Amino acid sequence: MIITSITRHVLQRHAMRALDILDGYWAGLAAQGDLPLWSSIDPGRIQDALDQAFLAEMHGRSHARLRVAGTAVNEMAGRPCAGLPLGCLVDRDDQLRLQEALLLLVRTRRPVEVRLGAEPCDHLGRAEARLVLYPLRDTAGRVTQLLGAVAPVMAERSGAGPYRISEVPTHSAPIPRARLTLVVNNP
Repeated sequence: MIITSITRHVLQRHAMRALDILDGYWAGLAAQGDLPLWSSIDPGRIQDALDQAFLAEMHGRSHARLRVAGTAVNEMAGRPCAGLPLGCLVDRDDQLRLQEALLLLVRTRRPVEVRLGAEPCDHLGRAEARLVLYPLRDTAGRVTQLLGAVAPVMAERSGAGPYRISEVPTHSAPIPRARLTLVVNNP
């Protein structure tokens, strides 16, 4: 049906915009010199991305537990997922690959993107999504929290995951550094 198709398209565009909002917000905080403090995250500044976003607490170097999650994240998990391991979003067979992504995030101190996919089953179509993880530090400089988001890239199915990790995690650009620009005004 055309209405369903248009609605799905609008929701996917909103989700991709949410990733752009979080990416810009995190980069802006990081441009001040180091990884952003977890306590500096202001939900009001990322209001239009909250339904796609989550905040997770690191447990060791390769495990994370969701603290709060937006409605799109809960829908992807198929249940309210606050308090659950981040791994609730991915297939059981891919837990090790998710742990590798978290290790990469801690080691490089850079955002990590993981591609997710779900194969068709029964009446459900296939789906693909992006999972982006942004490291946050505590006052001692350790990566103890992460800001994340999940956004469907293509969805022919309705319903929840778990999703399979379909692409090896990669890290994104280095932390931006603040730049000063000299402006000369000669009358």
